Amino acid sequence: MVVYHGTTRKTAAKITRNGFQPKSPSRRVWFAKSKGYASSRAHTKARRSNDRPIVLAVDLDLDALRKRYGARRVRQSGGMISINGEVPPSMLRTHYGLGTPESPAEITRWLNSILKVKPHKGISIRHPGIKRLAQWVNNKLSTNPRADISQKQMLSYAMQWIPEHFAGYEVDFDLQRAWPRAVRPAKPSNEGEYIPLPPEDHRAEEAQACLESGKPQRQVRGLKLLAELDDTDLFEWCTVVLAAGDRQTQIGALKVMRQCEDIDPEVLTPYAESEQKAVRAAALEVLGLHGGEQAHEWFWKGLTDPEPHVRLSAVKYLDRLDPQAHRDIFEAALYDPHPQIAQAAQRLVRGKGYTPLKW
Repeated sequence: MVVYHGTTRKTAAKITRNGFQPKSPSRRVWFAKSKGYASSRAHTKARRSNDRPIVLAVDLDLDALRKRYGARRVRQSGGMISINGEVPPSMLRTHYGLGTPESPAEITRWLNSILKVKPHKGISIRHPGIKRLAQWVNNKLSTNPRADISQKQMLSYAMQWIPEHFAGYEVDFDLQRAWPRAVRPAKPSNEGEYIPLPPEDHRAEEAQACLESGKPQRQVRGLKLLAELDDTDLFEWCTVVLAAGDRQTQIGALKVMRQCEDIDPEVLTPYAESEQKAVRAAALEVLGLHGGEQAHEWFWKGLTDPEPHVRLSAVKYLDRLDPQAHRDIFEAALYDPHPQIAQAAQRLVRGKGYTPLKW
């Protein structure tokens, strides 16, 4: 089965060496059937880490993984696959987008990502050391276009040629990471005074216990805890609970899904067509909030639904749209027979050139 994993260039380089490693709090490796969703996740991760987005294609042998880890640790739900264990690099189908940074801009981004500093506070592209590194790479490739340039060696040269930016850092050449050196703390003025330790945060462990429970309410509780922790895999977990749950569990998962940063609309489309009005309303809320360029289509679907419950849910987030650009949608709400929907729309279009309908 060919699936996709959205990540960053730096992480992708590690994956090609070591495979996919599950990490807390999710403790899972996630894959998507939709390349579009994987691409969206890659761009989000790249934006957070100031890196390049990469989408990896992976040919998963689910039978082999189930034999290795057991059926309960390999789950397929909706458009998502989760593996509670390592996935070897041999299952990778593509390695595109990886390689050695060559241009001054690429080298600058690469070094600033290692130092974990923002571009305006990090190494400048105009630094003489950056130009020297780019020239060194260019000379190597000019001599042998297929040369295997060691990034460890590049990092070593960067520390020699740009020493002021690496002062005070410990560098791991294998992981290509840097940490500020530990500084002995100043002697506190309140020595001898008892200062209680901050309480430990056990929400990640509780979330995992809840999600592995067979009780729907506990699973929704686990999703809420992941949302509090700002877990990057929140949508994937919501999808698993959504596909396996009853009506109340589905509604709970969909409500938590409103807090996701990225979603895959294809996963939610069947729920937006549900015969259960509460499920339909909750799914349309998520699609309206995170539907991107197609969000207005989901608002229109919600505001023209025959059920008032669904229309009330849709108008709740109508302020996300521009009344001038989507006049037909706002008029549908403005002239709705339900007074709460019409009143909500009136507040949003006040002073926007809308004329109240007179019967």
